[in-house]
Amino acid sequence: MAHIGQFTASEAAFVLREPVRVVKKALDVGPVRPVLRRRAGASIRAIGWSDLFYLYAVRALRDELTPKARTEFYKALQQTPVKHQDEVQFGRFRISVSDLVQEVEQRTTDLEQLSEKITFRADGEPQLRGTEIEVYRVAALLDGGASIEQVLEDYPSLSRTQVETAQAYAEAYPKAGRPYPRTSVKRALQGAGLEALDNA
Repeated sequence: MAHIGQFTASEAAFVLREPVRVVKKALDVGPVRPVLRRRAGASIRAIGWSDLFYLYAVRALRDELTPKARTEFYKALQQTPVKHQDEVQFGRFRISVSDLVQEVEQRTTDLEQLSEKITFRADGEPQLRGTEIEVYRVAALLDGGASIEQVLEDYPSLSRTQVETAQAYAEAYPKAGRPYPRTSVKRALQGAGLEALDNA
């Protein structure tokens, strides 16, 4: 896979398996230099593959690199694209990166494959492929505290994998605008003691 494209903080958080707030803090602190990118009419910060790789690598090597070494490591990555080498050299350090490159490539591939499991309505709303169920509706239920099993009870046509896909997609591509309810109508009725109305 070619090391191309840019990643928003949410996309980077998906790849790094980190909370988005942690990634945003890393972009604030540096040495990574995000660029502004337009998406859905808004300006958001984004980073390239090399910066994404740096953030992943420094987490994997956190016990081995001093703050100064991290800065030197970043500079070395900027000078020679990591895809052209099996190791990175800076100062007295020589770090093997081939396994780290493979891990980041696999995770960015996972991110790309999320989109293959999604289709879009005419209004741009993402739905789980093969269904008319909105991705963000399912994700909102999970955010509201519902378990995957409870979501499957409310949407028996879905598989566990589809529910997990909805959650992952919503984390990588947060919904703009008004959120979906964090509970289903069925569960809201149950919570209000109005289960009988559901069967009326």
